[in-house]
Amino acid sequence: MLKLPKMTPHTAAKHLLLKRYLDRWFPILGRYHKSINYIDGFAGPGEYQGGEAGSPQMAIEAAKAHVEKGTLDPDVQIHFSFVEADPESAENLKARLSALQYPSSFRVEVTTGRFAETIGTELDRLEHSGQAPAPIFAFVDPFGFSGIPLELMGRILRYPRCEVFVNVMVEFISRFLEHPNDQIVGHFPRTFGTDEVLEIPKQMGDRDAAILSMYRNQLATLARYVGRFDMHGKRDQKTYSLFFASNHPKGFEKMKEAMWSVDKAEGARFSDADPGESYAFELFPFWPLWDQLLARFAGQRVPMEDVERFVVEETDFLPTHARTIFKECERKGEVVVEADPGYRRRAGTYKADKVYIKFPADAQARGLF
Repeated sequence: MLKLPKMTPHTAAKHLLLKRYLDRWFPILGRYHKSINYIDGFAGPGEYQGGEAGSPQMAIEAAKAHVEKGTLDPDVQIHFSFVEADPESAENLKARLSALQYPSSFRVEVTTGRFAETIGTELDRLEHSGQAPAPIFAFVDPFGFSGIPLELMGRILRYPRCEVFVNVMVEFISRFLEHPNDQIVGHFPRTFGTDEVLEIPKQMGDRDAAILSMYRNQLATLARYVGRFDMHGKRDQKTYSLFFASNHPKGFEKMKEAMWSVDKAEGARFSDADPGESYAFELFPFWPLWDQLLARFAGQRVPMEDVERFVVEETDFLPTHARTIFKECERKGEVVVEADPGYRRRAGTYKADKVYIKFPADAQARGLF
């Protein structure tokens, strides 16, 4: 008999994060492309013990809602590819999804098989035909650490507008890195794309941090932009981390927006130990971003669009955070804001292509917050 998983607070937060990104991704991609691919590599049975829907249904319903709202062209073809290795779970997922109603432009496919083999075979077919895929978002959410070779992430990411969102189960990895079974340990070099991961247990210091740093660095060889969101368990221990990788700055910015919408304090974590904390805490310390802006731009007159690019690509923050800082800085006379000739700027607004920020010369300046 099929045993359904239990919905935990951090699983709900993971689904919320995914949905909030897809709520940005579907309309943007649908504006410029006639076809989109959504892949869920470890799709599961499609439901939880309490009857909650799984991530496959959530993704379909997110896209459907945008079609109904008019924010996604109904003619855009969306191929939902759900891969599940367990036959019983795959059949349950098929039954669950078959009961849904969605636009005829949606193609929903459940494949019983392993993620790496299924998607690898499809990429082989494309490569042999000389074709490039339509934009791909691949949600890779294993329960474990095998079957997610870094080489496959690279094959997806080499194509334009293709992104991966990968669950790295650091708690399991840390526990099994020194396992006496060579077959188990042999999964790690494939997952990380290097044998160096096997050296981590020999190092001093925080093992979890070393594991996550190595995975991020490896992903960064495949994609220009890499983000991370940590999930913590009931004892606030780090359970797993979600890594987002993309070669497009807009996708990276939108994922950061999704992360900050889930964790308004840091944009980086959720904990079962206090599941309400991230939602309730509306303020965050501004000074780290202000310090970073000063370190980069002290004494300079900088176009706002360059400031925004720096904030998105080189900090953990968002342009909206920079604009909030500038409102306070301008009020206190810490920055000067200049507008293009002929542009009538309203106080407290910072249009990216119309204004310039003059930063104080002292890179040590602070005390605003």
